[in-house]
Amino acid sequence: MNNLSDKELLEIMTDFPKHELNTKQRTEILKKISGTVGQKPRNKWNIQWLGAIAALLVLAIVAPMLYFSNSSKEFNSASSTKSKMTEVQQADYFALNDKGEIFYADSNFGIPNKVSLLAPKDWIAKDDRSVAKMMIFLWGDYDKSFANKKLTVNAVHEKTGVKEELANTSIAGPMNGADAHALTSLKPFSFSGKWNLQFMVDGKDFAAFPIYVKEPYIQTDKWTLMLSQEDLYPGFYEDVPIEVTGEGLPEQLELEVFALETAESTTFTFGNKTDYTTIDGKKISRYQGNFQIKKSGKYRFTAVQSSQAVDVRKPVSN
Repeated sequence: MNNLSDKELLEIMTDFPKHELNTKQRTEILKKISGTVGQKPRNKWNIQWLGAIAALLVLAIVAPMLYFSNSSKEFNSASSTKSKMTEVQQADYFALNDKGEIFYADSNFGIPNKVSLLAPKDWIAKDDRSVAKMMIFLWGDYDKSFANKKLTVNAVHEKTGVKEELANTSIAGPMNGADAHALTSLKPFSFSGKWNLQFMVDGKDFAAFPIYVKEPYIQTDKWTLMLSQEDLYPGFYEDVPIEVTGEGLPEQLELEVFALETAESTTFTFGNKTDYTTIDGKKISRYQGNFQIKKSGKYRFTAVQSSQAVDVRKPVSN
C-alpha cells in the first residue's frame, strides 16, 4: 500500500466504515496514511539525479581543460626559468689586454668581457692532462661580484642532459686585464660530445658557453698515444706523442700497427724521450714519432708489450 497513488488512497478512504473506529483501527489507518504521505515523489528524485549527472559531465569536461591550462602555465614558467638558468652564449678565442699588453690570443676562449679560460688545443674525454691546470678569467665589479666568493664550473652534455661538476674553487683578484681570476683543475669529461660549460658565482648563474669534447685517446693501462680515436683515419701522422708509464724505459720506443683483416704488421720507431713525474708521483716518459695507416679497418696497436684494438674509420666525405 505504500505505493498507492493519491487517487487510489482517496478511493480507499471512501470505503472506511461510517461508525467510530476503535483505538487499534485508528492506529493502523494512521500508520498507512503516514507511510503513504511520507513517501517522496519519484519524479523529484529523477530531476535531482539528472542535475547531478549533468554537473558531473560539466566537471569532467572543464576539469581537464583547467588542469592542462595550469600545467601549461607551470611548464612554460619552469621552461622559462630553466632557459634563464641555462642560457648559453657562443664563445670564441680573444686576446687578454692589460694596459696595451696582449696575452693568450690563441688560447683564451670564452665570452668577451664576461668569462673565459685558457683552453687546451683539444678537449679530450677521460683525460686529465689538458685540464690539470685551468686558468679562468672573469669580468665585473670585483668587490661586489667576486671578492671572497666561490666559483663553480659545471658541464651539461647537450645530447643526454648529463650534468657534472668540474670544479669548485675560490676567486682571486685581477689578472691580465680581467677583473678576477681562478686557478683550478677540472674533472675530466666522462664521454665525448658537445658540453655546455656553466659558470656559477656563489651558487648563482653567471655565464655559460659550449665546447666540443673529442673521443678518448688511444691508450692502454701502460701507454697513451696522444691521438683521439675520432681523429684516426688512413693517412700519415707526424710527430705524434706517446706517453708511457714506468721507470727505466729505453731511449726509443717501437709501436707495432697490426691489421687484423690482412695480418699485415708494420713497426714504427718513436724517439726524443723526455721524462717527468706527475703530481701523484707517477713516472712518465714521453716519446715522439711518425706512423702510417694505409686503409680503414680494424687494427691492433702494441707498445711495451701492451695492446689496444683500434678502429680506423673511413674518411668523412664533405
